[in-house]
Amino acid sequence: MNFTCDKNAVSSPYKAKEQPQLNLYLILTNISKKPNVRSLLKAAVAFNVKQILVVGQKKFNFNLPEMTECEMLHSNITDVPSVIVDKLRKDDMLKRFDKLQECIDYVHSQLHAKVYGVEIVEDSIPLDSNLRFKDRGHHIALMMGNEGDGMNEKQLNVCDYFLKIPQYGGGTASLNVNVAANIVMHRIFIDFSV
Repeated sequence: MNFTCDKNAVSSPYKAKEQPQLNLYLILTNISKKPNVRSLLKAAVAFNVKQILVVGQKKFNFNLPEMTECEMLHSNITDVPSVIVDKLRKDDMLKRFDKLQECIDYVHSQLHAKVYGVEIVEDSIPLDSNLRFKDRGHHIALMMGNEGDGMNEKQLNVCDYFLKIPQYGGGTASLNVNVAANIVMHRIFIDFSV
């Protein structure tokens, strides 16, 4: 049996439901170690974060120099990993804020996003629950806690929701901030992929 395409055929009146596109943002604040800042920036690029919102973080240099990757490797001109500078510059992915509240106002009013803090608090939603990010909206701003102390009071007060990564063994209830961010971004990304 041969099938041919009839260019004059009438298309179906039923259209596939359009899937919401994920708009993921990363709020980078209160991170104290340069290797973690650098790893978080690379993770943000890997998970197609739309914008990295840097609050404070004055001790780190977020300049995006017009240099070759090789030149950047041999200079101390930026703390941004050289392999992602072009992407960050081309897509205008870095936005700076002096104060956390300025950033949160921008997240809510301009990005129309909800802030998800990753922290172990009483009303944290376990990441392995039946949580469906897609059902909660497709604009998500993710904020991590500090490597040693977790989120400070200001951070806790501005979050719309909290997420936690369940752990099943004994020992510490803490993961490296970069590891935790990667787990959460992967979980969010998967939810929008199905």
